[in-house]
Amino acid sequence: MSAIRWRRAPAGTAAPDPQRALVVLIRVLVMFESALYSVVTPVLPHYAHSLHASKPAVGLLAASYSAGLIPGSLLGGWIAARAGVRRTTLVGLLVFAAAVAGFGFATDIVALDALRAVQGIACGFLWGGALTWVIAAAPRERRGAVLGSVIGAAIFGTLLGPLLGTLAVAAGTRLVFSLVGAVALGLVVWVREHPEPPRPEAGPRTPIATLLSSGGLGLGTWLITLEAIAIGATSVLIPLRLARLGASSLAIGATFVLASGLSAALAPVVGRITDRRGARLPIGVGLASGAVLVATLTLPHSALLLGGLSVIALGGPMTAYMIPAVSMMTESAERAGIALVLATTLVNLAYATGETIGAPAAAGLSQATSDAVPILLISLLMLLTLVPVLAARRGRARSKSAPSRAPALHSR
Repeated sequence: MSAIRWRRAPAGTAAPDPQRALVVLIRVLVMFESALYSVVTPVLPHYAHSLHASKPAVGLLAASYSAGLIPGSLLGGWIAARAGVRRTTLVGLLVFAAAVAGFGFATDIVALDALRAVQGIACGFLWGGALTWVIAAAPRERRGAVLGSVIGAAIFGTLLGPLLGTLAVAAGTRLVFSLVGAVALGLVVWVREHPEPPRPEAGPRTPIATLLSSGGLGLGTWLITLEAIAIGATSVLIPLRLARLGASSLAIGATFVLASGLSAALAPVVGRITDRRGARLPIGVGLASGAVLVATLTLPHSALLLGGLSVIALGGPMTAYMIPAVSMMTESAERAGIALVLATTLVNLAYATGETIGAPAAAGLSQATSDAVPILLISLLMLLTLVPVLAARRGRARSKSAPSRAPALHSR
């Protein structure tokens, strides 16, 4: 049963579907945030030229958003647990509106770093509120499909961000980012039209160690961290390798656009499979195929072949275990009596941590050795992670086939 109860429409009138309307709202919110996450890519050369910023300074600006997301995830979860998910989402949008507009007017690299970090904090608020909100509203038997549609919208938003950033360079950062801030305020109005879901009764505080050892929470947290590490690492190594093989900037950009497009198309499908077959099957398939495909990225000596393999490796397998991992975490939290907002906080924190360490760790290891070492290490981590997933599947199968020794006890 959904955690949100809706009033029935009067007889004789067409009843709107509040759940569908809420899912549409959340999809728009995460698409908006994801566009702001990726908007900085074409703007970085503009700031490097206009502010005479060094490469390390530009790299710091690129990493500021993810760095801000780490405390933002913790603060967002804390606020959502105390003030509610709707209010947390509103705070995130208001902070976005101010930070994005200010970003357009900033003329100092330090101010840009700070404002970009504030945007990352706002991202933690928005995801902490919106993701918890939509999961609570979704019926359990359709949770995977809802997560797939929401994450698919977020992936699609990353495709819109570079277009918005290109427009900002062409038309002026002050105008474009001020308009984006106005859009954030418009979304505030839309969010206010939806009621705050009923808050669960307060339970005893749960230690972090208990959270991570509770069912699929620990495994799901690691899966999301692993995906973020892989994305951070490949976003640095693959473009550089493609460039060394003679690919143009347009071809490199097209590679990642196609990978994101494939991921966005597969996300709803993976969500429906998760609802029908459970989370462990798509997780296992995603890890096994991902380990093989990521390892093959070290082989091509042709830009065309590397680009094609990158589209498949980055666009498919990671989607196959990201969505069921989130579903597994939320279900484990509910079975253990853990507040749902704590599970979604772990989702955000895991992704932020993985992405923050993935790119610099892979770049440093690659410089000291070769591109193959960090790529093969990620492939090995996927294979090692497959071991507990398969063990859990075998354990579940044995428990189902074993005869019950206590027939008088029935689940509710």
